[in-house]
Amino acid sequence: MYKLLLVSDQEEVLNAFASISNWELLGFKPPHIRHDFEGTKDSLAKHHADGISLAVNPEEEELILAYLQENFPNVSIFQAGRNEEEVRKYLSELKVLLNRIHADFYNERSNTRDVLQMCRHEFFKKVINGQVKSSDDLHRNMRLLRSRMDADRPCLLIEIDQSAPFDKLEGRWHYGKERLEVALRTSFAGDKDGIHILPTIHSDGRILVLACPLHGVDTDMTVDTMTAMLTTYTADSISHMKEYFGLDLHITGIRVFPALTALCGDTDKV
Repeated sequence: MYKLLLVSDQEEVLNAFASISNWELLGFKPPHIRHDFEGTKDSLAKHHADGISLAVNPEEEELILAYLQENFPNVSIFQAGRNEEEVRKYLSELKVLLNRIHADFYNERSNTRDVLQMCRHEFFKKVINGQVKSSDDLHRNMRLLRSRMDADRPCLLIEIDQSAPFDKLEGRWHYGKERLEVALRTSFAGDKDGIHILPTIHSDGRILVLACPLHGVDTDMTVDTMTAMLTTYTADSISHMKEYFGLDLHITGIRVFPALTALCGDTDKV
C-alpha cells in the first residue's frame, strides 16, 4: 500500500481526511500528519512518502515546496480535499499515477523520474490542445506531476514546420514518431535563462514548442526579450536538428499567452 504525508493546520482539511475510515481499501496506509515546515522535514526524515498533500498558509507552503523540490523532486503532491468526496477524488488521481509509476518501475523499463517526465509530456500535449478544461485542473495536475513551470506567468508557443510531409518524414525514422520526439527533446528540451522549454509533436504532424517560466525563478525578461531569446534558441536547435539528424525545419509562428492557464477551458485550440 502507498504511504502518504498530510501537512495541514486547517481544521476543515484535517476533518476531511479523518472522515476516511477505509484507507487500506483505497490502497493507502493512513497518512502521517504534520502541521508545518519543520514537521514536514521531521516526517520525511523518518517515513517514506509516495504522495504529499499540503494545506497551510502561502508562506509556509513556499518553504515546503522549495524543500521538496531540492530533496524530494519526484514525490507527487496531491490536492488536499476539504470534504470526504474531494479527498477520495484526489486520492484516486494519485493512485492512478502511482500505479503507472510502479508498473513501469517494476518492469525495469524506467524509474520514477522517467515515468513522471513521460506523464508530464503527455499532459502538456493535452494542455496545448485545449483538452484541460480549467485552471484548477491545470494547477492540480502540474503539482501531481511535479512540473516546475509557473502556470500564471506569460508563456510562448512556437510552431515549427517540416519541409517534408509528416508521413514521409516519419518514414525516415526506424522507430517512427517516438524516435522523432526523442530527437526533438534532445535538441530543444531543457531550461534556458529561467525558462523551461518543452517540444511536442502531435498526431497531425505539428511540432509545437512550449516555453514557460520556472516557478520560483526570478527573471527580468519582458515578453519581447523572452521572445527574442527563444527565437534565437529555437533557430540554434533547428540547426542542430539539421546537422545531426538531417531534418529541415523552420519556425512558422510564435504565439504569446498571458499565462499557461490561458490555454485552458474554452480558448481556441492552437
